[in-house]
Amino acid sequence: MRVVDVKNLTFSYDGGKTLLSDISFYVSAGEVFVIAGLSGCGKTTLCRIICGIIPHAVKGNISGEISVMGVDPADVSLPQASLSAGMVFQDEDSQIVCTTVEDELAFGLENHCVPSDEIRSRVDELLTEFGLSELKLENPSKLSGGQKKLLNIASVLALSPPVLILDEPFSGLDEEGRILVREAIERQRNLGRAVMIVEHDLKQAAFADRWLLLHDGVIAINDTPSVILERENLLKELNLRP
Repeated sequence: MRVVDVKNLTFSYDGGKTLLSDISFYVSAGEVFVIAGLSGCGKTTLCRIICGIIPHAVKGNISGEISVMGVDPADVSLPQASLSAGMVFQDEDSQIVCTTVEDELAFGLENHCVPSDEIRSRVDELLTEFGLSELKLENPSKLSGGQKKLLNIASVLALSPPVLILDEPFSGLDEEGRILVREAIERQRNLGRAVMIVEHDLKQAAFADRWLLLHDGVIAINDTPSVILERENLLKELNLRP
């Protein structure tokens, strides 16, 4: 089942040059899908369009067709769009708003007016799933980088979006933190959730089902890691190293 379907997407920020040009791809349920490329190629912008941050919070000029669970995120409110595709930002501190771990997990649910007993149940589930139970009363500022990243992922998943978008989730983490995040991603894949990952280090994304490589706002290739790794000359042209 296709949960994200993008056809002939072209985008520019107001007053700026075209950043994405004629982009077409899809993402299926239960798939880990990586968008890779050098800085400035449009990776994060593409994900912000898919989750509705663009055009609701950041303006720009969009043409083409974008469908997330059958709906264009531009046609619904940002809170509604977050129920279909939730995004975790690269800077783990920028997404944390509460003073305890359990309050952070409850924040999105409270804003969507979920009944209190359901909030308690869902928060407890997430604390257990992400290994945060012993830290539930801790201030998130005291957590390690890996724990903060897990908390951000869990907070977005509190609303159970079928699409999870992660912007460079391994950046700045030590090996232990990277392992924890990778395990969390693989759990979501096993649950049938689509996981989209923005990444520039292909070594961190070897476990993905597909890689889409962007270059100067266009798709250079969209295929399995094994096929792309055979294209050594292409990777060299794109200044990407496996």
